[in-house]
Amino acid sequence: MKIKELIALDIFKTSKVLTKDIGLENEVESAMVLEALDIEKWSKKNQLILTSFYAFDELTPQALRIFFEKMQLIGVSGLIVKVDRLISMIPEWLIDLCFEFEIPLIKVSQDLTYEKIMLSIYEPLLNHQSHVLRTYYEVRQRFTKIERNLPSFDQLLSEFHLIINKSCRLEIPSHRINIKEGYLQDDLVVTNAVHLKSSEFTKNNYELLTLFSHRDAKELYALKVQIVNRYFGECTLLVYQKENDFKETDMMIIENAIDIIQEKLQMEYLIKRERYARMNNLADAILQNTPSNLDELDSLLNEANLNRHTYYQAVAFSTKSLDSQTIKKETLSRLRRMKRHVIFFEHHDYSVVLYNFPTREEALTKADLLYSFRETFNSLPGLTFAISSIKNKEDLKEVLLECLDIIRFNRAYYIDSVLELADIGIFRYFIRENKMAEINTIIPQKLIQLNQEHYELFETLHSFFMNNRNYKRTAEALFLHPKTIRYRLGRVEELLAIDLTNPLQLLNYETGTYLLKLKKRGIHHERTSVG
Repeated sequence: MKIKELIALDIFKTSKVLTKDIGLENEVESAMVLEALDIEKWSKKNQLILTSFYAFDELTPQALRIFFEKMQLIGVSGLIVKVDRLISMIPEWLIDLCFEFEIPLIKVSQDLTYEKIMLSIYEPLLNHQSHVLRTYYEVRQRFTKIERNLPSFDQLLSEFHLIINKSCRLEIPSHRINIKEGYLQDDLVVTNAVHLKSSEFTKNNYELLTLFSHRDAKELYALKVQIVNRYFGECTLLVYQKENDFKETDMMIIENAIDIIQEKLQMEYLIKRERYARMNNLADAILQNTPSNLDELDSLLNEANLNRHTYYQAVAFSTKSLDSQTIKKETLSRLRRMKRHVIFFEHHDYSVVLYNFPTREEALTKADLLYSFRETFNSLPGLTFAISSIKNKEDLKEVLLECLDIIRFNRAYYIDSVLELADIGIFRYFIRENKMAEINTIIPQKLIQLNQEHYELFETLHSFFMNNRNYKRTAEALFLHPKTIRYRLGRVEELLAIDLTNPLQLLNYETGTYLLKLKKRGIHHERTSVG
């Protein structure tokens, strides 16, 4: 209730406003009889203070100013002063203070009791609150009826639109949901945004948006609320109207709608989590604990809708260096979208996607992944993929083993961001037998010493092997004179006690050189990924 609405009541017909139009728009939410001047201890904002003139009797001008400063600071709605037969006129100094501090002053006659004034204030307030609460209850009942039928977000917003009779929009980006009800123009631009204070009837944070349409050259207002939830990230509800003031009954309807949407989000999350757990367990049974009995395997594949075609292939990636859960989910989501029939399995160290397709030509290649994730590799150096061989159903148990072999080798001896089994070659057998440490025995001790003590010579030898043992191409690669290359390689022959023209002697040294380089790259890649 506003001051102007209060004084328009019949009981105030003999009263008089002594401060003209000052504060007539002030809201009145409570009333209190002035008993002591320590107003800061008992008064509150939007409160109407009732008093007789005797409360100000014998106060010094300084004490009066302090009292009015406190009223203004608190946000008191107004001051009602009751006169009697001894004091029929309110002094000018009191009126002047009310003008100065912009506090409306209302003079009432002695026959108007405090009880009647209080009742006139609280009766409409209580009636209004009762109406607001009744609205909340009725709307809740209506939403509850449709909630029993497990409605979609479209149905919820449609029902909300019918109840509130205003245009509205619901946005949930993670669900790709952008639903609108009512007439909404596409050219609306936000020109202002103001955060609204919570009331006794609201528990959500609201923002009042001022919108402008260039097509109609008109303003529109929208109430925006971010629906807090732990399940699907950002969720926004907007309600539109021509006025910038939303009624409390409208707020009750909106609060109800938010509750229902939150419950719907929670239900969707629980269903999704249950389905995820079931599918993850199913993928675990297919990939990690693959049944040797084909009938049992067929049953699992049928349940996963993965028994339609002849061929299978898996792509896995290590999640150890991917700290962000969002990145893991996005990577997994993109892999799943690369084929139609897929199932995935998430382990705490890695994630794997299994594909089912009709022809070998449809299998994923290194080029496919390098192209699809070309931008991601730049921002996430720790992301690496392992691609299994193409398998029939009978050899399905091999796909995960192959991927894990590739991941383990690439972590220790980094080759590239995307690897196939052929890239590992004979070293796969060391991994499968858990003898990674034995790979180091292949590397001659003198070659290790050369790498540690004569790094320049070791790099020259590596470049020599990389350039197919061609002196001229090695010199060009290192930007050196061919004579320098021959001199360095001569020193290498002396230190290693080998003949660079003997193919059998070079086989072990060339392999060892590559392993040392890959091992160094693996350490650097691991540090870069963690950093």
